Amino acid sequence: MIANFSTTIRSALSASASCVAAAWRSITPKHLVYTSAFGLLWAVLVILLATGFLTEFALQPSLNAILSMQFNGFAVLFAVLIADQVSPPARRRYWPYAVAVTAGVLLGTLLVSVLSQRVLGLEVGYRASGSDEQFRAFFFRHVTHAFVVFGMVTCVYVSHRWAAHRTRVLRAIQLDHAEMEKRLLESRLAAMQAQVEPGFLRQTLERVELMYENDARTADHMLRDLITYLRAAIPRIRQPVSTVGREIELAEAYVNTLGGTSGIRLTNAHRSRIVDGAKFPSMILLPLLNRARVSHADGARESLEIDAGVRGDRLCLTIRDHGDAFASDRADDVALIPIRERLSALYADRARLELKATAGASEAVLEIPYETASAASA
Repeated sequence: MIANFSTTIRSALSASASCVAAAWRSITPKHLVYTSAFGLLWAVLVILLATGFLTEFALQPSLNAILSMQFNGFAVLFAVLIADQVSPPARRRYWPYAVAVTAGVLLGTLLVSVLSQRVLGLEVGYRASGSDEQFRAFFFRHVTHAFVVFGMVTCVYVSHRWAAHRTRVLRAIQLDHAEMEKRLLESRLAAMQAQVEPGFLRQTLERVELMYENDARTADHMLRDLITYLRAAIPRIRQPVSTVGREIELAEAYVNTLGGTSGIRLTNAHRSRIVDGAKFPSMILLPLLNRARVSHADGARESLEIDAGVRGDRLCLTIRDHGDAFASDRADDVALIPIRERLSALYADRARLELKATAGASEAVLEIPYETASAASA
């Protein structure tokens, strides 16, 4: 039993020493400067008030006031830092700080009393008969004053500490919420892609099936090209972030794979190296080309031009059809709804997709915020 008791005592002493050491390490120059400045300013205020009432300045009592605020300030500071180690902000306990202020004030006042009265022998502002009574009066007055002042300062400090903790917790919750929204957005984008991709595959395979009935050799060649295309395209499609260059290359591969059955051909893809590296969402360009292919289902060969450029902080991509593939821009267009939903999910109101008829042609104009793919990855 005695061994258990001694073990408990050693554990308690070790924990106490750890708290004291942690509090000592947590002291920063800011703590020292703020405490010293506050103690000095408060002592000067007390001296000015006392001088105003007593109509004369006394050096030694003024020095007592300065020493008292400095000793009490640093003693309470260290005691409060120990209380910080004992009481984490999440627990919101008042009693460790009440004990810390009381202990700090008693220790600080005892030290300043011994230094002022026993060592330096400074005069006090209020004298009493007998040195012992004078010491007791000095001690009581400075304890009361320091307890009130540093008690209020500690209350402000603790309130600020708890408020900062609540702010950190709130920010962590907000970050978790943002992460959940990001995952939800990614799920929505994946669902939108899942709605678009089977349409491409189904339509292409239907064409291959029809071609097998008429020309098996050509259909077999087309199927091999389609497999080659899918091996290169599917990994890119699954990536939420692509580039203008990759998407245009993918579009060219798609059109080349379909060959003469698509009814379209890409010509003059005007872009620069800067534009090629610009961030661009996947599965936006291909559905627009598919819309053009559907509009040219009668077999008419029409050329599509893709122009891409940067205007200020906007990336502008224009698909020009020498037909009427992009002549109508209805809000209920089934082919455009998934595209607009993806743009809205990615860019909110900062993206614009407009289909319009021009002189002897039609255009699909897409504008999104300009951002390089490397910056987006970072």
